[in-house]
Amino acid sequence: MISSPRSISVSASIPTVDSPDTPPVEAEAVPNPPIGNGRTGRWRPMCLYHTHGKCTRLNDAFHVARFNHDIASDLCVDGFVESRLVPQNLDYLLVLDLEGKVEILEFPVVMIDARTMSFAGSFHRFVRPVRMSEKRINEYVKGKYGRMGVDGVWHDTAITFKEMLREFEVWMTEHALWKKEIGGPLQRAAFVTCGNWDVKTKIPQQCRDSDMKLPPYFMEWINLKDMFLNFYNVKEDQAKGMMPMMRQLQIPLEGSHHLGIDDAKNIARLLQRMLADGALLQVTARKNSRIAGGVEFLFERRIG
Repeated sequence: MISSPRSISVSASIPTVDSPDTPPVEAEAVPNPPIGNGRTGRWRPMCLYHTHGKCTRLNDAFHVARFNHDIASDLCVDGFVESRLVPQNLDYLLVLDLEGKVEILEFPVVMIDARTMSFAGSFHRFVRPVRMSEKRINEYVKGKYGRMGVDGVWHDTAITFKEMLREFEVWMTEHALWKKEIGGPLQRAAFVTCGNWDVKTKIPQQCRDSDMKLPPYFMEWINLKDMFLNFYNVKEDQAKGMMPMMRQLQIPLEGSHHLGIDDAKNIARLLQRMLADGALLQVTARKNSRIAGGVEFLFERRIG
């Protein structure tokens, strides 16, 4: 039996984006419950140009009032919860939720401090395919992001996978998560994914498509489905995806499902709740070329 939700206030935005060259799409703001620092307010859609470090309208009071430029405000928690956290073997948890089935289109990371369950940073890039024609890219992006109204910002900001990884490595170095000159795994940090696909399958596939070696920091990860399944001792169908897990914990979906940055924030909210409930986050899978399939799964009871 999963316990009733603890007093944790978290929120996220919807993916409404205004281009510098076009009027903003109307988006209704709705009230937030009180958040961790006691502030009450209204959530706003996230500016996706800002998540890429490319917002040119920070001096525009109307734009700043309408769009969120602070992911931390979407992942606030009540301070008293910290006293109930169990000691973790990791300092930081990097929630990663890729988008793109043919090639990666979006690479969002939300970093949570495992010691306080608070937001600690984020990295978000749209990624341009390298093995498609321009026509196919346009069709692919329109089909994926057109219904969300963010295909324009994708075209304005997307970079290749190689370029994205170079920027990501700079970001990790700035946060003392990894040192290029040392190489190897992350330093007291781990990727957290909703399933094994992101790190087990898609990133190695994208590295091959991009004619590059798999970076050493993608050798192990935490599958939150496995953690959820074992920690709460639920049936497998209750842990088979982000939506069933959120329903089990009575956490409402915020933003657009399958917009990577929104999904990463929703998974981070799941992670925060599990930390608050006393879960000890552990690596669930790692690359191992000496065994069949090349991946060692560390939990006997697991999803997929």
